[in-house]
Amino acid sequence: MKRPRTHEYPTSSKSQKKTKNHEDDDQDRLSMLPEPILHHILSYLPTKDATKTSVLSKTFNSAWKSSPVLDFNQYSFQKYSRKNAKTQRRSSTVQDFCNYVDRTISNRDLVQTGISKFQVVVNFNSRNITSYHKNLDRWLNYAMDNNVQELILAHHLSSRAKDHQWGRYVLPESPFRAKSLENLDLFGCQFPPNNGNIGLVSLKKLKLSRVYIDQETLQNILSTCCHLEELEINLCEGFEAIKVSGLSLKKVDLYLARDRVQNVVISAPNLEFLSYGGGCANVQSSLERSNNFQSLKELILHDVDITDGFFRVIPQFPQLEKMELARCCFLESVRISNVRVLGCLSIYECFRIKEIELHVSCLSCFRYDGVMYESPGDMIDVSDKFKVFRI
Repeated sequence: MKRPRTHEYPTSSKSQKKTKNHEDDDQDRLSMLPEPILHHILSYLPTKDATKTSVLSKTFNSAWKSSPVLDFNQYSFQKYSRKNAKTQRRSSTVQDFCNYVDRTISNRDLVQTGISKFQVVVNFNSRNITSYHKNLDRWLNYAMDNNVQELILAHHLSSRAKDHQWGRYVLPESPFRAKSLENLDLFGCQFPPNNGNIGLVSLKKLKLSRVYIDQETLQNILSTCCHLEELEINLCEGFEAIKVSGLSLKKVDLYLARDRVQNVVISAPNLEFLSYGGGCANVQSSLERSNNFQSLKELILHDVDITDGFFRVIPQFPQLEKMELARCCFLESVRISNVRVLGCLSIYECFRIKEIELHVSCLSCFRYDGVMYESPGDMIDVSDKFKVFRI
């Protein structure tokens, strides 16, 4: 018995042509995307993935070679190479990463509009670390030659390497002559000795974390960057004082190594955010002497040696909306009054506090050791010792 023939319905040439034209239209739409949009898409991808898009089409190849965002992360690179890394020495993995960055940069066209962001994250825990530092010099010089606007460099070290001078990466001088640089974010580096040749005329944001910088170099940078809006210094070494001033400054975030920084002076009439932690600098006297915080909206103090008398200065901050105190071990009494707009107060791990008394008309949020107390009434009883009054 013959098997019945299966009915086949051939696709008409007209239908095939229509499908093909539709696919071509989709491909044309992709190819016709403006290059800035492609750059925006590529900026969300790790550089290793963004590099792969260059084989998709001539359009993507051109977009990648002119992309203004470059992000090289050694940890991500090792994740991609994990299978091979099991059978390779660590030095080989580091060298592979360096070769990858060199190859990526050499395959790119010189960006006519400049590089908007250049980020490098490395962990050169090897006895060949000095030779690898030459790679970093070359990459940073490449970014400077292309008028980079945002530079992020994180140089991580193992605990073993931190105890040896050979582990530090001394920055080249090129970043400090970059007139195009607007955002500088450095971790685990060492500044070269100050030669007075600072040209960061466009710098708006400066973040230094676990960086070694001497007093003269730090002060030279802070005094010459007239457009600086945000300053963050976290556990850095090499200096004993910080003097910050400027009309453009809106945010200052300091967490200093205890017993190293002795003096902090801030003079910024347009400052809106101030966070200070660590160290033994007398920030209390600095705040008490200052009448330049008329715009301050948020004040955070962590691990500082303020005393009960500190709160006398709070009424001098007419715009203060939020204040946070943490691990201020010398505080025994918190009394705040005559503050017009303070809406949120948080206190954490200030173990010596015996009394809290607030006369604040706008207080809507009070947190003590992570617990938030709210009440529509005039008084919030935190405990038998702590009373919060609202007028």
